[in-house]
Amino acid sequence: MMGRQNIGSSYPLFPRTGYVRYEHEGAAWAEHDLKNWNLYFTFLGAGEVHFGKEVLRSEVGSLMILPPKLERSYRVADPKEGWGFYFMHFQPSKKLKGTLPWFDADRLQAFEVRDPTARNRTIAALEEMFQVNLRSPEMPLRPALMESLIEGMLLRVACAVERSGTAGGGVDLRIERAIELFHNDFSRRHSIDTLARCAGLSRSQFCLLFRAGLGRSPQEYMEERRLELARFHLMTTAASIGEIAANVGFEDPFYFCTRFKRRFELSPTAYRGANRKLGSDISYWTPELRPPTRGLVRARR
Repeated sequence: MMGRQNIGSSYPLFPRTGYVRYEHEGAAWAEHDLKNWNLYFTFLGAGEVHFGKEVLRSEVGSLMILPPKLERSYRVADPKEGWGFYFMHFQPSKKLKGTLPWFDADRLQAFEVRDPTARNRTIAALEEMFQVNLRSPEMPLRPALMESLIEGMLLRVACAVERSGTAGGGVDLRIERAIELFHNDFSRRHSIDTLARCAGLSRSQFCLLFRAGLGRSPQEYMEERRLELARFHLMTTAASIGEIAANVGFEDPFYFCTRFKRRFELSPTAYRGANRKLGSDISYWTPELRPPTRGLVRARR
């Protein structure tokens, strides 16, 4: 299968936000911004950070915070799996420095966000910050808003990491295993039965534990995640509605449109049009036509 890249960056705005997604492709690069703190949150596949003689592997749910001046390089761990992650270059606020010990030491910090709901909230927060940069680069209150969003996201991550270390907290590990299967390939038509088998549970046990851990049924959870991913593709690619529906696991594009409108109160076409008007400086990339240069999504000022 041909490799595919999708990269978005809010450069030159600061804090700098964006995402990188390599699919079926190997890649390696060095970090150039050593003046600021860097954050990386993996949502697909796995990658490696090389610093000195050490190597740190980042898998789905891993959040890394890297200090200034730490020379390092990155690589896709397995080209077949690819690597997708959000990134942020920032300076921690006084509140964060006074609350979290993460910014006291000049060393790499790595955390596992195990709870699926906490992972999704982290992704949503990073996507929100990216969209704020893209759509409102001239907004006078943008720096203050971004500082508040960064603080809220990192404090929620700290709470999630702390909860995962306490007895009885979080989601059953068997349910987590099934959720990982679902998240690794949205395009597959995962059924409740296949996910239950992955968890080693009966269908009824699986549904009961799933609702207990996440507060919703497996069907509701999968549809929410698929529609959120579809919304992301509508804003960041030029793929057709049918292609997006298939990529996120909807066999029938008409049913997809019905469910999307019910969730977001706009049809997929109307939603894309509205967001293009809001962010008319976004360059849209069609995944099927691999560009000669990297598919950079950039806010131009």
